[in-house]
Amino acid sequence: MSKNQLTNYDIHDIFKITDEEILQPEDIANLINMHVESVRRWCRQGKLPSYNFGNKYIIVGEDFKNFMKRAKVIPSWER
Repeated sequence: MSKNQLTNYDIHDIFKITDEEILQPEDIANLINMHVESVRRWCRQGKLPSYNFGNKYIIVGEDFKNFMKRAKVIPSWER
């Protein structure tokens, strides 16, 4: 890899999460500086794949990273 190529780890700490890691909405809210209710809403709406146990959501690390990749804005010149 050349000096100019970035890995996912160089881009943001979000990508340091392991695929098997179990996250709660509070963890994700802290990582991306959003309100925890926004994260819960994404879970309820199915935008962020999650598991619901007694009104408690858990999110698998791989699903969260894929959610973030899908949310990435693509500049118009790259479309």
